[in-house]
Amino acid sequence: MAQQMTLHIDNRLQELTRMSAALEEFLETCSVTGRDAYHIQLALDELVTNIICYAFEAQGGHPIQLSLAMTPGGLDIILEDEGIPFNPLEAPEPDLEASPETRPIGGLGIHFVRKTMDHLAYQRAQGRNILHIRKNIT
Repeated sequence: MAQQMTLHIDNRLQELTRMSAALEEFLETCSVTGRDAYHIQLALDELVTNIICYAFEAQGGHPIQLSLAMTPGGLDIILEDEGIPFNPLEAPEPDLEASPETRPIGGLGIHFVRKTMDHLAYQRAQGRNILHIRKNIT
């Protein structure tokens, strides 16, 4: 049977600490450690920070839902919010060859998520951004 966790947080930067602690505990319970745990933590920190900072006109009062399910071979994550429509999969790839002085700010976090997670899918349904993420765990 899959181990599951659902976490509801408010769109406040202070909630990142609570999210990180809950995620760390869940990953430990599921025996996800090392590089996999680090990549999952960093990816979700990046994605949720982006939601908090950019999905709503103001912080506070807007729920974000994080659902995790550990299944044989991997971790499935669903991240949902009611913010402005944004498909991170359509964000342009950053120019990694450009010097830091000439490269536009932003885009590296989503690039990291694309490179470290094994599957990403986005949909907009019933006024919600829904991002499905899969991290294969061996």
